[in-house]
Amino acid sequence: MTPFSRILKTAFLVLAVAIAAGCSGGTHSRGQFNGFVVGVGAEQIESKMGKPASVDAANPDKPRWVYQKKTFDPDNFNQVDEKTTIILEKKDGKLVGSDVLFG
Repeated sequence: MTPFSRILKTAFLVLAVAIAAGCSGGTHSRGQFNGFVVGVGAEQIESKMGKPASVDAANPDKPRWVYQKKTFDPDNFNQVDEKTTIILEKKDGKLVGSDVLFG
């Protein structure tokens, strides 16, 4: 095996491990998650993302659904967000995703 092929093989292995490690926690990038929930009804959000870990219904017209380790930040080495909060609003009598907070 030539030194170049050894370096190439090692670089490929390191890259594969880094990609696998980055994707192991969160299941969606922030942008992908945002696209899935903003402007979408609560039923579709729950169908796509599953049940939230907790719900803050202190303001019934703007409940917040909190998910744990559901997203990752591609601009920060794919670091997994501990929690992702969807803010819902009533529109035409239905709850619809209006904003997402990552953190």
